[in-house]
Amino acid sequence: MTEKVKFTWNGKEIEAPKGSNLLKAALDNGIEVAHYCYHAGLSIAGVCRMCMVEQDGVPRPFPSCNATCGEGMVVKSDTPKIKEAVEATLQFHLLNHPLDCPVCDQAGECGLQDYYMKYGVYDSQMVDKKVHKDKVQDIGKNVMLDAERCILCSRCTRFTSEVTKTHEMGILNRGDHAEIMVNETLKNDYAQNLVDICPVGALTSKDFRFKQRVWFLEEVKTTCIGCETGCSVKVSENKNGAFRVKPVYDHDVNGHWMCDDGRSIYKHVSSPTR
Repeated sequence: MTEKVKFTWNGKEIEAPKGSNLLKAALDNGIEVAHYCYHAGLSIAGVCRMCMVEQDGVPRPFPSCNATCGEGMVVKSDTPKIKEAVEATLQFHLLNHPLDCPVCDQAGECGLQDYYMKYGVYDSQMVDKKVHKDKVQDIGKNVMLDAERCILCSRCTRFTSEVTKTHEMGILNRGDHAEIMVNETLKNDYAQNLVDICPVGALTSKDFRFKQRVWFLEEVKTTCIGCETGCSVKVSENKNGAFRVKPVYDHDVNGHWMCDDGRSIYKHVSSPTR
């Protein structure tokens, strides 16, 4: 049996497996922690620096995604120092971000929007011109890339390296010229998972682009009928029909992911010939 440890986060007592990921323990216990690069289905990168915390007895703040749970820890993410750190980091992420929320498909479910309203609402200190990068890039497999919106969380590069092992994506250049590059057209059968895990609007689905605003949709959990696997999924729909299918985490069936073919099952349901 896995040994459990108890510790506190913002005064709330948490029990988690000893040595497990500190950020995951908080999220699993309903504690909201700002983060971009962390994803439970991928390796730890620790590059976005949003999930900073303080711990009693430790002299400096540190990213919780890169720490493990230990007995008796006292962790805090609601102190003035941490809030100031998160705001400064968020402002860094937004330095070169384009102001195209009105036309971005991610609007309404965007981590940048959500965290700006909670931690930001600041007067920008940006005095230099924004760095412009390529927009509306067709990178294959029903996925579009807008390099200007990317915050380099590296979720997509880790996905193609660790999950599909097809290595189509990487980060090239340095500093504010660093950007996601595709060294060949996406060829794997799970490419649209990249759209799901992108926390901003850098990767979008050709199939869903400009069809609906997410706040006009309701999500219904169901089972994919595309094959005998029976992945757990959610269908986004309203009175005008169904518009997309996304995976729901299921440890015993599909984990965090689903195939691209399964995402098209909604088209049968919404077919005008039915």
